Amino acid sequence: MAELTFEPLITPTLWLTLAVMATALMVVYASRRPASMKRGRWVAVIALMSTGLLLTLLILLNPTWTNEIEPPAGKPLLTVLVDTSASMATTDADESQPRYEAARLLAQSTAHDLRRFFDVRVRTFDSLTAPAEPEELAGRSPGGEMTDLASAVTGSLEQDRPQGQAMLLLSDGIHNAPGGIDSVRTASHLAKAMSAPIYTKTIGGQASVYDLRVELHSPQQLAYIGQKVPIRAAVKHVGLPGAMAKVALLYNEKVMDQRETRLMPDGATDVRFFISQEKRGLYRYEVKVDPLPGEVVQVNNTASCVLQVVDEPIRVLLLEGKPYWDGKFLMRTLSADPAIAIESIVRLTDGRLLRRILSRAASQPAAGNAGEAPSATAGGTATQPVGGRPESWSILTSAADTLADSEKIKVYQIIVLGRDTERFLDEAALTNLRNWISREGGSLVCYRGAPVAQVDERLGRLLPVRWSPTRETRFRVQLTEQGRDLRWLPTVGDLTEGETLPQLPTLATVARPEKPKPMAVVLAASTAEGGSDSDPVLTYQAYGIGRVVVVEGAGMWRWAFLPPEHQVHDEIYGALWQSLLRWLVSNEHLRPGQDCTLQADKITFSTTERVSATLLMREEAARGRIPSVELTGTAIDRPETCAPVATGDNPGVFRVDFGRLLEGRYEAKILGQKEDKDDQSGRITFDVRSFAEERLDLQARPDLMARIASDSGGAVIESDPASEIHHSFQSYMARSRPSRVTRATAWDRWWVFVGIMVVWGAAWGLRRSGGLV
Repeated sequence: MAELTFEPLITPTLWLTLAVMATALMVVYASRRPASMKRGRWVAVIALMSTGLLLTLLILLNPTWTNEIEPPAGKPLLTVLVDTSASMATTDADESQPRYEAARLLAQSTAHDLRRFFDVRVRTFDSLTAPAEPEELAGRSPGGEMTDLASAVTGSLEQDRPQGQAMLLLSDGIHNAPGGIDSVRTASHLAKAMSAPIYTKTIGGQASVYDLRVELHSPQQLAYIGQKVPIRAAVKHVGLPGAMAKVALLYNEKVMDQRETRLMPDGATDVRFFISQEKRGLYRYEVKVDPLPGEVVQVNNTASCVLQVVDEPIRVLLLEGKPYWDGKFLMRTLSADPAIAIESIVRLTDGRLLRRILSRAASQPAAGNAGEAPSATAGGTATQPVGGRPESWSILTSAADTLADSEKIKVYQIIVLGRDTERFLDEAALTNLRNWISREGGSLVCYRGAPVAQVDERLGRLLPVRWSPTRETRFRVQLTEQGRDLRWLPTVGDLTEGETLPQLPTLATVARPEKPKPMAVVLAASTAEGGSDSDPVLTYQAYGIGRVVVVEGAGMWRWAFLPPEHQVHDEIYGALWQSLLRWLVSNEHLRPGQDCTLQADKITFSTTERVSATLLMREEAARGRIPSVELTGTAIDRPETCAPVATGDNPGVFRVDFGRLLEGRYEAKILGQKEDKDDQSGRITFDVRSFAEERLDLQARPDLMARIASDSGGAVIESDPASEIHHSFQSYMARSRPSRVTRATAWDRWWVFVGIMVVWGAAWGLRRSGGLV
């Protein structure tokens, strides 16, 4: 039924004034009847004129008829999401039944009770989401290796559902898929934006299991021929304090060393082995802890380590535009590593640069002496042993000569740029740097953000990020998921490697990194004290067959000079830089005479992720036929052949995607490459292991489920899902989708206009017939 309302076109005061004036005029006019006009005719004229005037005043009040539009035909959609991951097999739900069984019964009863009000559909999820009928749930079992709440929510949203939509999430709330809690919150906010409230019911309690696992502080090690390097392993446990654990070091499935240790009540128990090899190449070791009675899984009782043995040190060139504390402490940290031969050049003034060289041993030539050194002053050099390592220094006169010779910079594997390095980076130097990175496989590290005050187009093409000026801000650092996967940092007490960096002092920047380039990978991001959005702090990208790394922020030297309250984190600074440099060098680059090499992206993959590798080829060789890669393994019956695919604009860089693989050990090699037992660059080995977190973390997360409900506009279900969802969704729709109406004003109705004209026309006709017009 239409509802009549008034919405005046003029202010009430003005309308009332006009009404009073019009009434007064009509009274005056009516009191002066002409003598020629009969009384009856005059009364009719006054009545018609008063009616016309009244109608005109009413039009100024803008009478409006409001009609409610009927809602779209059909019922709103209710999607019931039932968790079928392995953790739902835990028997701790109501009446001592499995979590999945409780979820199944709730899903079936809710679907039955709400069919009168909703179009109900049921979907099961773990790492993937699949449709199901309520009756089919009894025939399914919880066995998924991963729980992905974010994908379950986003995959169940309907783009066009005018009747409305809602979800009922039946789960223990354990999310262990990539992206973490942030991806779940993003999915919840998307549901709210699409007016799809999520009603959550947490099933399960605080169940626990017994587990023993071993983790390596660094799964990749680099050493000289005959040099002993440590393999540091952390033995962790759940529910086994005080137990004795046997830890063994294996090579080629033979026990090389063994330790017995008592498990600490809190945190991890460190075990250290020493390894060495007498020939150059890659060697694979395993650290294994013997299983204890009652363990749920044993796949995490073994961890793999790859030792790369080299016959030359890592040669690093450090360039600084001014003396800085950051450069001084970085030089001190790198010089403490016997695997690094470092040369630093610091500009003191125009025409005066300090060159300092720390070599590996006196019997070896210093880094940078492969060719002629840049011109020095007549003051000569001074040489003295520092910490058992030969040291030499000299004064140079030209910064531009440092990178001017393309042959000289080939002796370096890594070049580190500090701040204010414009004098080193002229046009010839940038050309040499680009060729050195893209063709020789060198690595460029900009360790305090932008290396120059103004990044031009030539330098910008090399770097993975761009900067925009801003006021000085301070921030802390947090590893991203990709950064944690590299396992660069040791654990400190009961803190994981992802929790150690935020405990360190803040860094400062006056140029904010913008969004990374499409092919860039962010390994660490900022956690601003003011709560602003995070920015990339440690970013890298492939450039040709080399890499470019940007480390943002000044003041990192304070990480190496910590106050007493942070002394427990002393080793983080050195571990970060040593791991970064070893990671850059551990990828076998192309050596002289070598056309291609194969690199594993990781040495251990999960069955839930895609396995991939990188094929590097010289630019000249890449113009011809691209070789295929053969995959063999314990979980496949016969060899499989994969075709490499070019990656973007990087010449000579190809991705090899093996897809998802079953648990086992695999080997991949380049087909058609000549076999050489001393050169394994065309062959890689890696492990694929089942995802164990789903069976280890069994504690239900009602807090996360409540956050999902709150972020999406839904509610936490307490007892009766059907009744609570029905009433709550009605209230939600009333708030979020008010009834739609059509509005028609009186002036838009044709008969109103005709009526007013008829009244005034009749009045005019009576007056004319009476001789007044």
